[in-house]
Amino acid sequence: MPGKPTSPLSQSELYEALKKRQGWAYDHLYAELSHSFRYWVERNSGSGMDAEDAFHKGLLNFFLNLETGKYEFRENAKITTVVFDYCKKVWLNELASSRLKKRSVMPDAYDPANDVDLQKDLERGETIAQVRVALNQLKDDCRRLIELFYLDELSLREIAGKLGMKESSTKQKRYDCTEKLKQLVLKQAPRN
Repeated sequence: MPGKPTSPLSQSELYEALKKRQGWAYDHLYAELSHSFRYWVERNSGSGMDAEDAFHKGLLNFFLNLETGKYEFRENAKITTVVFDYCKKVWLNELASSRLKKRSVMPDAYDPANDVDLQKDLERGETIAQVRVALNQLKDDCRRLIELFYLDELSLREIAGKLGMKESSTKQKRYDCTEKLKQLVLKQAPRN
């Protein structure tokens, strides 16, 4: 696997490296943005922990959109600026949510092993990774239909129009494809 280029990095090189899931490209984004984003969040009613959470959620949103083709490279846009905007939107949504309005004080003794929310987040992250792998194993027509329905949140009627199918056929195909996806995910699940 090729390493990070030694010469100055172009935006197209960074984009291609991210699409190929090259670790150095992810490290580059983190190094370029984490401190400035933390500073921005702390200046906008947040803590360092809030910044870290929003940063990782924003990165995840960007990577999911990169994977699914919702984000397309534009020569005139810096990828770091685009990723910062993804992260910024996450924080602004958090600020607007009622979750932050109902903050409680963390107890003196904190045991992450007993933190149900942390465990759920970790399990959710594992599930997302499993679904991503399974989604890539589906045939193109199934993958496209699932992305249109679950990621793009289009109605069955809209999907039928995009795919040139009858709405009733689209409904059955969505069910069949979802079942295939579930089976692929279950095959990956660790056995207890």
